[in-house]
Amino acid sequence: MNIDKIKLINYIKARKNVSFIELANYLKINRKDNKEFSAYLVSLIKRNKIFKTFDSNYYVPELLRKQSGIIKVASKKQFAFLEFENEAQEKESVFVKFQDLNSALNNDEVIASIYKDHNEKNPTRQLLAVVDEIVQRNNQKIIGFIKKDKNTIFFAPADGCFDKVKFELLNLSSKVKINDCVLCEIKKYDKNLVSLEIKKVITNTSDPNVFVKAYLESTNIDLEFSAETLAESKLIPQEVDLNIKEKFQRKNLTSELIVTIDGESTKDFDDAINVKKLENGNFLLSVHIADVAHYVKEKTNLDSEALKRGTSIYIANGVIPMLPSELSNGICSINPNVDRFALSCDIEIDQHGNNVNYKIYKSVINSKFRLTYKQVQAFFDKDNNFLSLEQKKSSYVKELETMLTNAYELSLILHKYKEAQGYVDFEIPEPKIFLNEDGTVKEIKIHKRVYSEILIEDFMVRTNEVVAKYLSDLKMPVLYRIHENPSEEKLQSLKTNLTALGINIKNINSITSSANDFSKFVYQTRNQRNDYFINLLFLRTMQKAIYSLNNIGHFGLASEFYCHFTSPIRRYPDLLVHRILTMHLEGKSSQEILNHFDSKLDSYAQLNSNSEQKAIEIERKVNDLKFAEFLKFQTGQKFKAQIVSVLNFGIFVEFEFGGSGLIHKSNFFDGSYEANEMLTVFASETKSYKIGEYVDVVIIATDLLEGKIDCVLESQYDAYKLNLTRKHEKPRNSK
Repeated sequence: MNIDKIKLINYIKARKNVSFIELANYLKINRKDNKEFSAYLVSLIKRNKIFKTFDSNYYVPELLRKQSGIIKVASKKQFAFLEFENEAQEKESVFVKFQDLNSALNNDEVIASIYKDHNEKNPTRQLLAVVDEIVQRNNQKIIGFIKKDKNTIFFAPADGCFDKVKFELLNLSSKVKINDCVLCEIKKYDKNLVSLEIKKVITNTSDPNVFVKAYLESTNIDLEFSAETLAESKLIPQEVDLNIKEKFQRKNLTSELIVTIDGESTKDFDDAINVKKLENGNFLLSVHIADVAHYVKEKTNLDSEALKRGTSIYIANGVIPMLPSELSNGICSINPNVDRFALSCDIEIDQHGNNVNYKIYKSVINSKFRLTYKQVQAFFDKDNNFLSLEQKKSSYVKELETMLTNAYELSLILHKYKEAQGYVDFEIPEPKIFLNEDGTVKEIKIHKRVYSEILIEDFMVRTNEVVAKYLSDLKMPVLYRIHENPSEEKLQSLKTNLTALGINIKNINSITSSANDFSKFVYQTRNQRNDYFINLLFLRTMQKAIYSLNNIGHFGLASEFYCHFTSPIRRYPDLLVHRILTMHLEGKSSQEILNHFDSKLDSYAQLNSNSEQKAIEIERKVNDLKFAEFLKFQTGQKFKAQIVSVLNFGIFVEFEFGGSGLIHKSNFFDGSYEANEMLTVFASETKSYKIGEYVDVVIIATDLLEGKIDCVLESQYDAYKLNLTRKHEKPRNSK
């Protein structure tokens, strides 16, 4: 069978979309040669000379360019995307069919050919990529489960991005049980097979926390401290040693009333406070922060590991700390009734909220009360029994009551001052997940901040501002916490969403000039509508706060100077600021300090910004896994939810307890639904649903491995069940 390849390709180009039969007829292929002709077409597809549509027609797209990028495989789907940055440094993605991955896996770096398909009506798929070369394999390890089907034992990946990949196990032993969750190392890549070696059994599916453990293992964060780091932590004394040097350098405040105010389950106490009212009517706010830098020295394993972690990660079933417990819960933590080293900041504040003067110094303190937010709020609510029986025995009780009254009065002044500067408090209630002893979800409650929490936040913000300004005035190197103004793109999105909600947005163009203008706009909007979703829209408009050597201020806090100083047990940037302050307090010159830190701070800023985003991602994902677990046995149950986003493939709703679910467009049964161009409305010819709207939904599926929840509108639940029944019905015997 002789085929003119040029003639074939030109015919397909001219016709744009050609079936097998039409092509065979044009080339006058004998029917007995159809199999051979089909194989020839497959060979052309493999060489990217022609392409095949989902309905098995042939076409020739236009080759645009070669492009390097990262492959992102859609979970449990037969397609992927090539992600890259364009010339404007904006992120772009191009659709990749599964057969065009050419053995590339999720996260692999590749070079691909970018084509334009003039036949494709879906604008998101007009461009398509075909992987030509794998530049770098970025999957050294993979997590999954040992499964058995009849007599075949196989590896099932935990990550749905590898769902269509074929694996073989090279070292299956009797020690590995069916349903074990295992960590494997990839030993060999073949075109159609990936060879694995089991390195570690993580747990078994009988473990209630199996999916959380599997996910955490996949993040590549260190869940345990190295032996060297633990050995160093055990050498650190668990009691304060007030030697001659420390006595000389530190102010002794051990007889002063100093207290911690934290959550009921908190174990690491970074900060303690005291508030006095002075004879001139001003307030003296004293904030004492754990002197972690005294114990965690540079060029130690403790420091290296703290830098690598960057932050403590707080998840539903515990904490992944930045420092070992000997420090985080021990000698560095401001535990009650024990001496602790601190860096202290005294700020005199007038009745209008202005700083009159301040002083930063090294100290030794002794916390007289370990108070909770609940206790302090009870005091603010005039409950005289806010202390425990043991705490009531203290000789400091009367002084404590006076101090808390002063603190409350000062907090009101500070809050009013910040609001005048342009600070807006976006109150977004957060879900709090309560677990049973075995780690399963007991209940989920929405946590709304009480005023005692706001008070501590106000005090810490003011202290961070003072420290940042102090170091800046001294020309010291500073790892600033910065927050840019909202981008034009995000402001336009906000404008679109608010308009969809029927809100007058005439002042939208003025809100980029300052935090003050933005706050005015927020309050004008709240006069029209003030609820959770409005606050969520404003938060979505905000940029991410990051660490930087270059101070541009903090838009969200309306702060000209801001850094992180108040949480050195759980954040590395705070520890870094402590080191800079300590060197200054011990007599080092600005130039000496600059020489010591200047070359490091830029990389530290990037590292810690990335660590923070990674921690946020992990905390949210674990919550999602627990939300799915919580709803596992509630399939078929009705919940009230709010539409929080509209996408081309469906709508996302958020439940009152904080989790979110997807109503896929395939689960609308009363018409053909499409999203509008602005992604604010999801509508058919007769019905529409818009962002911010409340709907009743029914849970239809939960994915415990990925933390995903699928829903259907309650009004369409019967239609969903009927459709499900039809799908599972066996075809009748035609006879």
